[in-house]
Amino acid sequence: MYIDIQNVLAFCHVLLFGYWLGADLGVYYCDSQLVREDLDLDERLRVRVIRLKLDMVPRTCLILILAFGATLALQYSSPISGWWLALMWFLSLAWLYVVWQIHFRAGTSLGERLARLDIWWRYAVTAALILFGLYCLVNGKPLSDNWLSFKLVLFGCIILNGVWIRKIAARWQPIFDMVRVGGDQRVKGEALMKVNRASAGMANMTIWTLVIIMAFIGETKLF
Repeated sequence: MYIDIQNVLAFCHVLLFGYWLGADLGVYYCDSQLVREDLDLDERLRVRVIRLKLDMVPRTCLILILAFGATLALQYSSPISGWWLALMWFLSLAWLYVVWQIHFRAGTSLGERLARLDIWWRYAVTAALILFGLYCLVNGKPLSDNWLSFKLVLFGCIILNGVWIRKIAARWQPIFDMVRVGGDQRVKGEALMKVNRASAGMANMTIWTLVIIMAFIGETKLF
């Protein structure tokens, strides 16, 4: 029995999309429990631990989709081939390693330094994808398929949206500390928690929309 490697890669690509959106919905639901005033703070913090673990699934999928997508793009005359493709896989796996180290070393000085490095790396990748995608759309090369170039632009926007989500997530701990203090600080903290939850919901809706549009364009190849 012969199995085409491209079909296997395409299967992995679809699987990553599925896990990305599915896990993100789980994260979104966990966030909804964080603002429940009828729950004790310690109970909400236990939900947050689950949320942080679950959030590693979409973080992992995002990085791997980029590498798998670049490999699949070879059949559409992508200029990223050979050693360039190998370098992209190396950088993607290195990035994935850093992301998991940030998770395992949360709360340490090393974890904080790696988190700052991750943010700046995301800015760099965002700029590279959007600028390269727009260049190809305008000039029709080196990528001649406009749908593929547009996907690069969308993916850059998705990564940038992820930075927005990271900034929102960074606000949770100070808010929890306010609630822990009690009194007026608790009241203020509960209000800020709901504001932060609304911001997180907006960011999540944005990234889901971008992911769905990107998947739709990849499957239909509209232009």
